[in-house]
Parts: sequence; structure tokens; C-alpha cells
Amino acid sequence: MEPELESFVQEEATRTGAGARPPAGRQIQAGVARQGEPERPTTAAAEAAPNALPATRRRRRGGRARVSEAVVPPPAPEPVPEPPPPAIEPARRRRRGPKPAAAEAPALAAAGDLAGLSGLFARQGAVLEAYAAEQLKVLQAMNRSLGSLEGRLGTSLGRASPVPGGLPLPRVGIFVDVPNVMYAAERRGISIDFGRMLAFLSRARELVRASAYAPISDDPQLPLAGQKFVQPFVNHGYRIVTKPLKRFADGSIKANFDVELAMDVLTMSDRLDVVSLVSGDGDFRRLVELVASKGVRVEVVAFAESTSAELRAVADEYVDVGANLAEFQSR
Repeated sequence: MEPELESFVQEEATRTGAGARPPAGRQIQAGVARQGEPERPTTAAAEAAPNALPATRRRRRGGRARVSEAVVPPPAPEPVPEPPPPAIEPARRRRRGPKPAAAEAPALAAAGDLAGLSGLFARQGAVLEAYAAEQLKVLQAMNRSLGSLEGRLGTSLGRASPVPGGLPLPRVGIFVDVPNVMYAAERRGISIDFGRMLAFLSRARELVRASAYAPISDDPQLPLAGQKFVQPFVNHGYRIVTKPLKRFADGSIKANFDVELAMDVLTMSDRLDVVSLVSGDGDFRRLVELVASKGVRVEVVAFAESTSAELRAVADEYVDVGANLAEFQSR
């Protein structure tokens, strides 16, 4: 501040015409306060109190004192202190629970083993379910293939349905014990048309086979088609099974077809739905029971007076020839 004050004093002297005086006459020196005047604040104090009035300096001229105000530059703006950075909260340490006691270690190990076994069983169950699903698909494909094969076999065998999309006709096999039926008809004095009988027993059914078991003479010179038990079945759709008559010492003759007829019925029963046995002989009772046990329906066709009561009892259905003469009798 002193150079500025000296310059100001020289300018005043030039204006009033007075000579310049040496600056030694200054009464105010830096750092010394006159009596009765307040002490000049220092720079630090001025910065601390920016609103205080600036200090004045006096100089003597011609025995008079003049007070001049010192030119003080405006105080620099006080820098705004920057807010302190937010305190970083120290990361909280994760509290660890107390270590399991030695007595709890086996229990924890057992729990871990059980969890592992449960996971293993779950994986095995998923694998088994996937395997079962694959096997089910294979079985369904096999079932479709078998159904298609059965349809082709049924078509090749002539098992056509009466109505498209309907159920196939039941398969029937007709087995005729020729001597048993013809002797009963002779006792009544009537003649049976076995062609009409075949049509009656096979209607609304699929005829698989019709077999007639007829004894023949032991004389090879006699023609087969003209013999008594063969001629009624010729050209009527029957398969004729023959067997020579047996002559005994007392002059009687007999031809027994029980074994042949029973073997044919048992052999074909797996491919039949209905077995029509044209005989009243009680010896066939056990045969009827065996065939019925396979799920095959058995019907007995004979004259009432020549039919065994036991055979009639085990049959699923009984057809009395005498009550249906209009269907069986020759015209």
C-alpha cells in the first residue's frame, strides 16, 4: 500500500503548488498505531472481517492534518469450501454362525447322504419314465401292425364284414355224426336234406368247414358215392371223412368216429367262434366241456329222443331237429 500512498501525495502537491516532501514525515507507519486511533487491521484480520471499514492514513500539511482514505481494492470472494466427500461405510462383515459341534457333524453328513440318495432316485425315476414311454410307443406300433396283419389275414380268408365298418361274422365249424342222425331219422320215417341243414346252420355266419363222418362198406367193389351214409352229403359242401365198418363174430357191424371227430374239433377250435355238433351221443360231453373252456360257443343239433341229457346240459345252445323239420326235411 505504501507506493500507492506516495503517488497520491505527489499528485496533491502538484495540484496545490506545494513542493514534495520526503516521505519521512509520515506519521503512520506500517505496524504502529497512533494514540487515540484504532489499530490497523492486518491482512489476515481484513480477510477475516471483509465488511470492516478500511484503515485511514493522515499526513500533515502546513500544520494541518488531512485525513485521506486509502484506496483499497475490493476483497476477493471467499472460496466456497467443497463439501467433504461422503464417508464410505465400511463393508459389513458377514457374520458366520458358530461352527457345528463335533456331535452334530454325523447328523449333517447323514442329511447330506440322504439328499444325494434322493437326487439319485429322482434321476433314476426320470430315466425309467422315459424308458417306459418309449416301450409304450413300441407296443402301440406293434399293436397297430398286428391289427393290420389280422385285417389282411381276415380278408384273405374271406372274413368280410356284412356292413362296411361293422363286426366280422362269427366263424362256425359243422361236424356231423352221420350214423347217429340218420338212424334217428329212419326211426321217425323221414329223410333229412343235409344241404338245407348246412344252409340253416351257417346263415349269418362264416362257414369255415363242414365235415361229415360216414362209415363205408368193407367191400372195396362198392362205389363210394353210392353208399348209404355217403350219398346224402355228396355235392353239398361237406368234407366227407370215411371209415370202414367193423364186423364182429356175432355178426354185428359198427363204425365209431368218436376219436376222429373229437380230434378234428379240438384242432380247429382255436380258429372257430362256434362249433356246431350234429350228434346226440353222450360220449361227446367231455369234448364239449373242453371246447367251451377255450371260449368257443358249442351248439348241439340232434333229435330230442336220441340226445343224451348230459350232452344237452353242457351245450351253450340246443337245436331240436324234430322241431325244425320244415328247415331240414327233404322236399
